[in-house]
Amino acid sequence: MARAIEEVEIRVLADSNVQARRAIGEAGFAALVTIRYDDMSEFQFLFDTAGGTPALEHNVGVMKEQINRDLSEIELIVLSHGHWDHVAGLLKVLDITGKPVRVLCHPDALLHKIFTEKSGKTHEIGIHQYYTVSELESRTKIIRATEPYKIADGIMTTGVVPRKNSFEKLTGNLLKITTEREGKMVPDLIEDDLSVVFHMKDGKVVVLTGCCHSGVVNTVEHAAHLTGSSSITSIVGGLHLLDASKERLSFTVESLRQYPLSTIGACHCTGLRGRAALMYASESVFKDVGATSVLKFQAELTE
Repeated sequence: MARAIEEVEIRVLADSNVQARRAIGEAGFAALVTIRYDDMSEFQFLFDTAGGTPALEHNVGVMKEQINRDLSEIELIVLSHGHWDHVAGLLKVLDITGKPVRVLCHPDALLHKIFTEKSGKTHEIGIHQYYTVSELESRTKIIRATEPYKIADGIMTTGVVPRKNSFEKLTGNLLKITTEREGKMVPDLIEDDLSVVFHMKDGKVVVLTGCCHSGVVNTVEHAAHLTGSSSITSIVGGLHLLDASKERLSFTVESLRQYPLSTIGACHCTGLRGRAALMYASESVFKDVGATSVLKFQAELTE
C-alpha cells in the first residue's frame, strides 16, 4: 500500500530576497523539500541548485546551525530547467552531500543555451558555462525525462507542460536565447521547464515551480490534470512575471481565482510587478518568500 503525504515542507535556500539575518541572497533559486508520510517515513530532495555563488553553501550552513540539518539526507536533485541560476551550483551540491545523488531533469536542460546581446555578443547561460555533461555523468546518474516522472509516493514532475493559452508566451530576454539541435542553432522554447506536484493525503495539491516559463496558469492546469484534483491550494517558487504585461497579470490573477489557494509563495523571477499584482489581488494568500523561508503544508486530519 502506497504511503500518503501528511506534510510538505519547502525550505528556500537561495533567492534574491532574504528573510533572515546572516542569510545571503543571490539571483538563483534552490529549495530543500522534506516530505513526511503517514507511515512516519520521510523523503528529501533538492529542487534546483542556485547560481553558483557562495550563497547556497552559506545558507545551508545557517540551516545547520539553526535546526541541525544539511543536505546529507537528500535522495534526489531535481532541475527545473537548464538556465544558469538554477544549475550552476550542481557540482558544489554534490561536493556538499559527499555522495552521487541522482539528478532528474528534462534532456534539454543539458543542452547549450546561448544568449545574444543587442551588440551581437553571445554567451553561454546553461550548464556548459560551469561543467560538461560528461563531467556530471562522471559524478552521478542523470535521469532524463520528458514525461511526468514519479519521484516518490504522491510526488511527480509535470514533465513538459502544455502551453494552451494565448497569454503565457515567452517574452523579453527569453526570446534572445538559442540552443543547438542537430548541429543548428534554433530558438530555445524552454521545453525543459518543469515543476513538481505534491498530491497530499487529503487530496490537496501543492505546486513547486522554478521559473515557470510555461506559465503558472498552464502549469497549475496541468497539475490538476495529472492529479485529477482541482484542489490546488499552494503555489511556491518563481513565476516569471517580472516583465508581464497588464493583460497577462490580469489573466493570471483571474485564472488562479478558480482554485482554493491558501498560499502563493511567489519569489525569484516573479518580479516586483508580478508580486505586487498577486499580493494586491490576494493579500491574505500571498506570502513574502525568500532565502531561509520555510513553508509547511499539512493534510487535514480525517476521522
